[in-house]
Amino acid sequence: MATYVKRSVLRPDGNPGNGITLKDKIVVIDIDDIETFPSRDEAGVLITEALTLKASAVPVYLYLTPGTVEVTSNVEGDPDAMGFNVSIKGNHPGNSQEVREFKWNWLGRKCIIIVDYCDDRDADLLGTPCNPMQMSSNFTANKDMTRTEFSFASITKGMDIAIYKGKIPATNPDTSDLS
Repeated sequence: MATYVKRSVLRPDGNPGNGITLKDKIVVIDIDDIETFPSRDEAGVLITEALTLKASAVPVYLYLTPGTVEVTSNVEGDPDAMGFNVSIKGNHPGNSQEVREFKWNWLGRKCIIIVDYCDDRDADLLGTPCNPMQMSSNFTANKDMTRTEFSFASITKGMDIAIYKGKIPATNPDTSDLS
């Protein structure tokens, strides 16, 4: 277990309870494409080094409608077997061929997710190569909407969401801009 220095957790400045304002794409990375996965710091939360992908690998960006994304981390388990179940879900408009192909081809795949925010917050990293995320989805079409809801959840209990300060891998290796 890492060394943790006990610290009080006081009320942050400003209005920290406001909702999240993330960029409209999440980064989905197949764990089979990861060359190196950096360690967390001594307190078990912060990752400062960049993860690297294999030479031919690229991440996938998934558009999620702003305002529909929900990131959760819940502690579960018996007193001697507690851990975090991490998940993210959000809606994608429509059910195009690209969406259907994504659903079919990512079904059962193990991945990690990077969530980048519009404000000054650091990115979040969900999942690890040893406790990856897996996708599920629901499609709804009716008189009011046509949407595909994507959910990614950790496959077992594990560590909490990491704060990721490394460079975000991009589909073009020369950039990490998600906008």
